[in-house]
Amino acid sequence: MQDTQTSPVSSAPRPFSVVPAPRQSILAVRHPGVRPPQDVRQTCVLMFVAAAGYVLLAYQSWAMLDAGAPGPVVSDLRFLLVLAALVALGMAVLALPVRRAGHVLWRSAQFGALVALGTAVSALYTAAKLADTPMLAVGLLVILFAIIVNIALWSTSVRRWCGL
Repeated sequence: MQDTQTSPVSSAPRPFSVVPAPRQSILAVRHPGVRPPQDVRQTCVLMFVAAAGYVLLAYQSWAMLDAGAPGPVVSDLRFLLVLAALVALGMAVLALPVRRAGHVLWRSAQFGALVALGTAVSALYTAAKLADTPMLAVGLLVILFAIIVNIALWSTSVRRWCGL
């Protein structure tokens, strides 16, 4: 028979145990089993509606490019098209972490909402340069949603829910 021997337990710390293990994943639910407050649910819905508005803005930019925009604003319209599409994607992706109360991703959603506000201002500026009424209408709609989403993300109910 073989004689089994256990290895001695060392009291010296291991070299890779310097950094403590994370307490919680970035995507983990902070309040398991608790329904989010109504303000948080409404903020998520607003973010999805704002994402739809940015898709409309990207479509309007693309339609203007397709119709033959004047030469000096073609690069502005292309930039607006790409930025509006990215903002729409970001708003849709970052709406759920707000509902799940992820602190880091909530901060990312706040940053995304500020970028969305800048994109809306850029859309209004481009509409003013082109003197285009449909682009102005879409820009006004998008800036309205961007302002509302920014107010909602910085409100105290959402801040309390996300752990501040």
